[in-house]
Amino acid sequence: MLFSFWRRYTLKSYGEALSLYMSFLETEKSVNGGNLCGDCFGADNIESWLVWLRDKRGNSPETCNTRLASLRAFVKYLGNQDVKYLHLAYGVSLINRRKTTAQKVVGMSKQAVQALLAAQDASTKTGRRDIALMVTLYGTAARLNEILSLKIGHLHLKAATPYVTVIGKGDKISTLYLLPKNVAHLRAYLADAHGENPLPDSYVFYSRNLGPSGKMCHNAVNKQLKNTRRQRTGNASKSRWKSTRTNFGMQKPHIGLKTE
Repeated sequence: MLFSFWRRYTLKSYGEALSLYMSFLETEKSVNGGNLCGDCFGADNIESWLVWLRDKRGNSPETCNTRLASLRAFVKYLGNQDVKYLHLAYGVSLINRRKTTAQKVVGMSKQAVQALLAAQDASTKTGRRDIALMVTLYGTAARLNEILSLKIGHLHLKAATPYVTVIGKGDKISTLYLLPKNVAHLRAYLADAHGENPLPDSYVFYSRNLGPSGKMCHNAVNKQLKNTRRQRTGNASKSRWKSTRTNFGMQKPHIGLKTE
């Protein structure tokens, strides 16, 4: 379930925030396992922690806000478990989020997007898969996990207006229509990777090790992007699908792939 995926990463974020807060208490407030108590989670301490994150760790306002949200959730949980901590939850709820500034997104040029797609080796099975994956991501502007979670049953390529059904955050179901170029790439890929009678529960883009029953992972996609960037520029340090998705979206009117 996608819910399990997002829940796993939410819990990871909570754990990281608590770990950082405990490091702060230990180094700045001389608090350890022996003298840790509920009052350690007071608003004054958390305000100081946010300053510590900014000044000592160099965290951005956006990161500080994410950490604050995680700690708020924990303190709220404490209040729900014991009424004597409710005042802590109220105090933390009054802490203002850090001010953030909108960052201008600079998209790739039309030529750069075309080069990314052209860099895939269409003579290999892996290359054809990557082309189909990128065209699908590009044409739908969906999140990477939404497309990697697609199963054969979510594809409706024979409909009068072909579309895919994706399940996003909060198990929200969306219908994304496909242009002819998307459909052509998907059909060619499915014949290549799944054969004539693919199973409805098989993942469209599956793990090489697990087969159709196992979803392709994010790291595999980011690794491929890094390899492509390294081949083109010699530098792969900033290649991640999250930023590429934004750049693709800015180029849709020029390349000829768009969502309806």
